[in-house]
Amino acid sequence: MHTLHTEICNIIEDRDSLSFNSVAEFIGCTKQEMSHFKEEGGLGFRKLLRLSYLLFPTTQKEVMRGWCLRLNTSEAIKQSFEYASITRDKELLAKLLEMYKGEKSFSKYVKVYSILYKFYVNEIGAKDIISELRKVGPLKDELYILSEIMKCYNYYYLEKYALMLETAQQAEVLISELGGRRLFIKECYLHRIAEVLGNVSLFFNDKEATRFYALLIINADICAKTVSDATYLVGMTYLTEDKLKCIEYLRKRYEICKGIGESDIIENARRDLDFAKLYLNIKLSEDSDPTLLKLQENKGSEFELRLIKEAVFQQGDDDFLTLLGSMAHKSVTKLHECLKRFLEDSNFFFSGLAAAEIKKRGDDHMLVEQAINYKNKTKGDVEYEEAFIKCFNRHGSIYRDITA
Repeated sequence: MHTLHTEICNIIEDRDSLSFNSVAEFIGCTKQEMSHFKEEGGLGFRKLLRLSYLLFPTTQKEVMRGWCLRLNTSEAIKQSFEYASITRDKELLAKLLEMYKGEKSFSKYVKVYSILYKFYVNEIGAKDIISELRKVGPLKDELYILSEIMKCYNYYYLEKYALMLETAQQAEVLISELGGRRLFIKECYLHRIAEVLGNVSLFFNDKEATRFYALLIINADICAKTVSDATYLVGMTYLTEDKLKCIEYLRKRYEICKGIGESDIIENARRDLDFAKLYLNIKLSEDSDPTLLKLQENKGSEFELRLIKEAVFQQGDDDFLTLLGSMAHKSVTKLHECLKRFLEDSNFFFSGLAAAEIKKRGDDHMLVEQAINYKNKTKGDVEYEEAFIKCFNRHGSIYRDITA
């Protein structure tokens, strides 16, 4: 059997449209590095990933999966764990965990990425992540940073958004200090942090930061799940600015989720789309949830509140339903109570929506006006270079509007 680098070199030589010089330029290596690769192998993981996109654009995922299982250097093997995890390739991650579970040099990696794998396949919930990390013991370097990011998933579940923001920003600084040899890990971790900070930014009503982080994720295009989540975030930032753009983003997110094929993800996406339509007075589709259809048909009637309570029972105590319930009371007092609840939770995005409804009813007190646009600044000082997204795809611009 040929070694991996020999196989790759044979493929390049067989392609009339390629030369080793053009390949080197595409993957970002020098002629000397390419010559060394031809003779001995040893190409870094990030460059190997770029090669998979160049040589196998239509079957990249399957090819890269096979390559990851044939790597033979410690550094590349560790990076393959992160590649499998961040792309949500659960099949590859499971194989890597099984392959290296008995090797002492990878024991911490196996333990940490086993937690992520169990999280992805719903064997554990976000609420369990910190307790599972405690069982692993002390972590250093890259795994320490990863564990801090994972804690943010736990904080999100517990609605500890201030702690989530603080932890993410501290991890962001540590990531920025990673050296050039760990560029692939740096890019992946920045992507993970962008996921965290995108969610926090929306909660704290920092719409500009929300779009920044979410569009980084969309353009990185690493996996459908993270792209769908980011598409939701961008859509919500347009809720009060451009309702058609908002709905188009949420509709696009729903379509992406249908492609993922997991029922809970699809249901959540559809629910969020329909809640936004209810709030914006946009007609629901005929295949929407019957309770929500009844709710829209009876908006403004004596049955509206009862139907909202029924929706809460079926759908959960969603912030949208809380707001819609307060609006249905036709009482400024109820809206003030709603505003107070959101402010106590530091949910500045929804407190802004509640304040806007209060203003519509004639209360233009200065504090109401301030609550409409109040935000907590979430974007730190760490710069995200556009080049970092080139690791995974070929999009030219960070700010690509996927609804265009």
